[in-house]
Amino acid sequence: MGLFEAFNKVSHQEWLDKITLDLKGKDYQETLVWKSEEGINVQPFYNQTTSIVIPQKKSNSWYIRETIFIENINLANQRALLALKGGASSILFIGDIESQAKMDELLSDIQTDIIDLNFYNSHPNITSKLVSIQEGSVSFDFLGEYAATGNWKNSQENDIAELVAVSSPISNFKTITVKNTLGSSIIQEVAFSLAHGVEYLNLLTNQDLDAKKVAAKIQFTFSISCNYFFEIAKIRAARKLWALILEQYNLENTSMTIHSETSASHLSEEDVHYNILRNTTKAMSAVLGGCDSLTVLAHDNDKKSIDFSNRIARNIQHILKEEAFFDKVINPADGAYYIESLTDEIANKAWKIFQDIEAHGGFLASLENDFIINQMEKIN
Repeated sequence: MGLFEAFNKVSHQEWLDKITLDLKGKDYQETLVWKSEEGINVQPFYNQTTSIVIPQKKSNSWYIRETIFIENINLANQRALLALKGGASSILFIGDIESQAKMDELLSDIQTDIIDLNFYNSHPNITSKLVSIQEGSVSFDFLGEYAATGNWKNSQENDIAELVAVSSPISNFKTITVKNTLGSSIIQEVAFSLAHGVEYLNLLTNQDLDAKKVAAKIQFTFSISCNYFFEIAKIRAARKLWALILEQYNLENTSMTIHSETSASHLSEEDVHYNILRNTTKAMSAVLGGCDSLTVLAHDNDKKSIDFSNRIARNIQHILKEEAFFDKVINPADGAYYIESLTDEIANKAWKIFQDIEAHGGFLASLENDFIINQMEKIN
């Protein structure tokens, strides 16, 4: 007889009856049920009610990414080398590179054949011609920047033409970044990001690019806050829904590439060392949710000690890998009833908003007719 066979199964109703009895007349909903800002009623207990199927990564390993702003080419190169020496496996350079000589200086002594290199600037087509990389990305989120500022870089037509130009050549690196910039709730972040990605799919396939090729070049970026279990469920829900969307394009075996970045929210300015703990729980959420790469931001804003702060941020990820072995188990949240329930609820609520956006003409049209802004103003 197996261990679990020795115990009688207890139904959800039996648990509920026992709790109600122990409350001695107190209202169950008011006493024990917590309603989150996402409109989800968090229960005091969960048991198996459904099994959530999440598209699986081949492993739970992830890239340790460090973001470097290009203000001075030589300084950016030195910081990249320091990050790589400290265990980073991915670098994101933000800023324009004007010439091949500047690119060569930026990448001096960096092994571009084994390092995941990423470039984000407003001239991705130019940058892609200056660099030869095996993995990573060369991108600019034209739609995201438009959503944040209300302005195209040049014009919609010219920006899409540039995106087509950088995405057309056969290459392994990503050229399309989807990053939510609208400051919305977890559920809205998932819905808006999905609509954002679908808009790119439609815009580029309308320019005769193959849908499978476009989908393979998209990377999503999700900010990770302190809402531990909800953030785990958020990434899982996004993967589930993106797979459902790709089915409508008759695309299979195209995984969702997710980069996560710890948010600057809830960071203390008075005792910055507590932020190391906050960053650790955020990093755990991202990894347990199944991110492909992760940036942990520095725990303080002191530019004089930025190298030390970045080292601490990298070491958080080293501990999760080398001591906690988070990279050794695929889908570690599988079977956790609470997380599976949250995943299901977030997915259902996000899907409803996504469908409403599509009904209003898609992401771009919903920005222009203020449907998305109106959604953000609603109380969930």
